[in-house]
Amino acid sequence: MLNWIKFIVVFLLMLTSVITVAVLVNANKPFSAAKKVAIESAIQSGQLASVSSADVFNGTVPTVTVFGVDGKGNEKAVFVDENSKDGFKEVKLTDGISAEKAVANVKKELDVEKILHVKLGLEEEGPVWEVAFKSDNGKLNYVYVFFENGQWWKRILNL
Repeated sequence: MLNWIKFIVVFLLMLTSVITVAVLVNANKPFSAAKKVAIESAIQSGQLASVSSADVFNGTVPTVTVFGVDGKGNEKAVFVDENSKDGFKEVKLTDGISAEKAVANVKKELDVEKILHVKLGLEEEGPVWEVAFKSDNGKLNYVYVFFENGQWWKRILNL
């Protein structure tokens, strides 16, 4: 009888583990597919020669920001959205502030306990850095900083 109980417990734990892994893998597939398509589009359009990374940004228009180097050796970020037909919007990374500078601007004014992520994305007003962090009180916060000059655009605090 004891062996049957052990078997059932181990079987249920293994079944739970397999289901959890399957759900996590399937949940990540749309993001992986969107990144892959965006990378291919940025290279095929000729805006980038090589790609270093890509991030999904869910703003007013969902885009994938593809970071890389163009044919002239300039580091760029290309904003790929599915609605654009004739080329994608892009920025040279040297023309604006870095992610570290955006985080420093946020830390100057707000109490930051832990940075969750920093993403470059495209909004209607232009490119922005999205800084997501937890404050000292454990609340979730989003701050959007303009890429060109480091000025604040929008704050969503204490979620």
